[in-house]
Amino acid sequence: MFIGSYSERHSMKDSQIIKILRTFTDQEMRSFGKFVNSPYYNTSEATSKLFTALRGFYPAFNDINLTKQNLFKMVYGRRTYNNLLINKLSSNLIKLSLEYIAESNNSLKKYALLRGLRKKRLGSIFKPQFARTEKELERMNVNEGDTIYQMLINMENANFNLDSDNYYGFEVSGMRQFELNTLYFLERVAANYIQKTNIGITAELEKKKIITKLNNNIDYEGLYEQISASDLFYKKRLLHYLSMILLHRNRDEKFYRDIKASLFDTPLWEVDIINLGFIYLLDFITYKIKNGDDTYLHERHLVYKKIEHDSFASGNVKMIFTFFRNFILSGINTGDFEWSKYILNKYTGEIEGRGNTGIRFYFEALIAFHEGNFEGALSSINRLDLKKMSIDKFGLFFDIRFLKFKIYFELNLIEESLAMIDSFEHFLKKDTRINRSVKPSYVGFVKYYKKLVHCRIKEDYTSATSIRERLMKEKANEKKWLLKKADEIIK
Repeated sequence: MFIGSYSERHSMKDSQIIKILRTFTDQEMRSFGKFVNSPYYNTSEATSKLFTALRGFYPAFNDINLTKQNLFKMVYGRRTYNNLLINKLSSNLIKLSLEYIAESNNSLKKYALLRGLRKKRLGSIFKPQFARTEKELERMNVNEGDTIYQMLINMENANFNLDSDNYYGFEVSGMRQFELNTLYFLERVAANYIQKTNIGITAELEKKKIITKLNNNIDYEGLYEQISASDLFYKKRLLHYLSMILLHRNRDEKFYRDIKASLFDTPLWEVDIINLGFIYLLDFITYKIKNGDDTYLHERHLVYKKIEHDSFASGNVKMIFTFFRNFILSGINTGDFEWSKYILNKYTGEIEGRGNTGIRFYFEALIAFHEGNFEGALSSINRLDLKKMSIDKFGLFFDIRFLKFKIYFELNLIEESLAMIDSFEHFLKKDTRINRSVKPSYVGFVKYYKKLVHCRIKEDYTSATSIRERLMKEKANEKKWLLKKADEIIK
């Protein structure tokens, strides 16, 4: 029997240890249990009992009985409750959980082993251990994050050869290490060259960036030619990152093909980030589409599918809203509705689990609309409540409004259309948060949407021709859709 009324209990639901344990998978909980019960890491039997007690509330940790008093009783039985003692046990468990996270994510273990073997002059063990470790890292693999590890491994091998008076081995190891140093430098240049967010950087600030000064003074083209003609040990990977830099710099499609071949033909092992090369591919695709080459819509869809397969489907990379949204839109834009639905069904739980309850309804409505199911689209979007979401509501607000405008038009809901036109026009005039660069296109959409609605009301289909002609010359969001509706009215 649990003690005290709910108001008297000290709830543990939002405590630090619960926040940590909520992130653990089933496998991690089992592994952490062994960690807690190991006398090497923990000598407190009471702390082990506290973990056992907490494990019973996994994974949700939202039971009404998850309180300090009840946990104390599960650990100490009939002993008088002591708040300081339960806090101490909780603190012990937090420390152990942080140690476990550090231990299970320590990618430098093998480097530390090699360093220890070298210092103890255990050459007979060092050599095979180094060979195994080097083979595991795969010199041709283009995973980010491996390079700095390989630098450390090769540094230990160079030091081992020097300690053993193997000067030839020392020189060879040193050369490979310097190749890796150069490779790491190019990785960092590539990682900082391209703008990966929509945050604006002023021209003045851009001049102050060290990456700008490097790019203005390094002959990347000459370096690419030199390495292409060489037999360097890490040649493929060096060219991979140089191709990224040159693709962004020169917009030469050759480098796009080279990067794509590297990413599509080379297995990316244990991927826990989205490979930088994909960002460069998408940046180039966006550049081509903006310049009128719509064939790249299908190319982008292919790249998105590869990213989803290699990064997100494995579970190693957590789905983020930007990719979730873009994947669904890509399926819609290429007519691959089944893939859009696959993404929606597979990842909605993950997105909504981060405080975005009901986001599914917007994307259900979007897919239904493009499939021609306007009634279904209206039903879904009317279930959406922006107040229940933690993502950028302001940006999503416009997406929802434009979709509603189109649904109302397709269903000939005149009163609803007019009411939303009035409120949206007022919003555009008053709200100062709207980006100046996109505001004219929003105003243009409402202007021409309103004209098309009035064409329907008055049954004045002849004026649609002049509306279309003026629309062709002006900025307007959803311009293709507006033109299509004008054409339908004219016919």
